[in-house]
Amino acid sequence: MATKDVKDFNEWFGRSYARMKERLSIYGKIDEDAFHDAYLAVRKQVMFSGGIEDWESYFFGCYRRMLQTGTRDSSRYDFPGNEYFVKLGKTDDAEEPEKREEVLTGCDRLVRDIQNFLRRHFSYEDYRIFMLRFYETGSSFRTIARHMGEKTSAVTRRVQAMMESLRANRKFIARRRLIMAGESA
Repeated sequence: MATKDVKDFNEWFGRSYARMKERLSIYGKIDEDAFHDAYLAVRKQVMFSGGIEDWESYFFGCYRRMLQTGTRDSSRYDFPGNEYFVKLGKTDDAEEPEKREEVLTGCDRLVRDIQNFLRRHFSYEDYRIFMLRFYETGSSFRTIARHMGEKTSAVTRRVQAMMESLRANRKFIARRRLIMAGESA
């Protein structure tokens, strides 16, 4: 690692910061994330390989690459607002009155009771995650996490906590066994 080169680059960047932003602003609004990502990319290049003769030209090239990467990545994913989950989860209210208690099977009643249990014992957001994953869309944890702006591991942990709670519920276990044995719950 060439610490002297990195130090020189950092000093140059500090002196040139305002001028480079001004030059880039000619082309439109500056993407701050791409600007600072370009700084990190150039700094990494200086740190590990050196050999950059014109830091400014190299920086502008990295900035353009970061903009293109950001544009490509942002067009690859869709990040809808909270309305997405509300609208996605809405059921046709006209069908609900037709589902009377008499026509529900033991399995249907168990599912309904599990859903009510989750609504009562977990946050609405956790409940929506569970419903989207297992009942409504079958969305993957990754897709749900992406739409929520969270890490996949965080969403997975939340669902695992709900699953553990359901598995620990003795009433649900007994009813499931009865259903599996062919009796109504």
